[in-house]
Amino acid sequence: MYRRTCMKHFWIVASIVVPLALGHSAMAETADPNAVPVAQDSEFIAAGKSYNVDFGDQKFRLDFKSAHEMVFTSPDGKNTANVDITTTPIGDGIYMIYWSRRAGQHVIHVDDFKRGIAYTNIILPDGSASRRRGTLAEVK
Repeated sequence: MYRRTCMKHFWIVASIVVPLALGHSAMAETADPNAVPVAQDSEFIAAGKSYNVDFGDQKFRLDFKSAHEMVFTSPDGKNTANVDITTTPIGDGIYMIYWSRRAGQHVIHVDDFKRGIAYTNIILPDGSASRRRGTLAEVK
């Protein structure tokens, strides 16, 4: 009985002390079990690679510098931007990728790099949305 009580107290103390010892980020992770993971370069399949995306009326080249930075360019080269991205792994070779292009314009992709399928949701400043499905081909 005494041993069981000691073990119970040990686990109570450990559950308080360990997060404090690990720092604030560990507490934040344990505080929100629904937090969305963010991919690091080593786990982002497209890091360091380039892809052509074709949504029919919209075509772009996406150059993934890392899991946190991307350059997109229109086929004519006139529309180019270096953007900060957030990548979230959601399946085998499938990532949700988010970026803001300009004030009030937000882009969310779900890209399946293994099957070559891209989905985009572009929210424009006026609140309207453009949603497309297209192809995703690695530039070799």
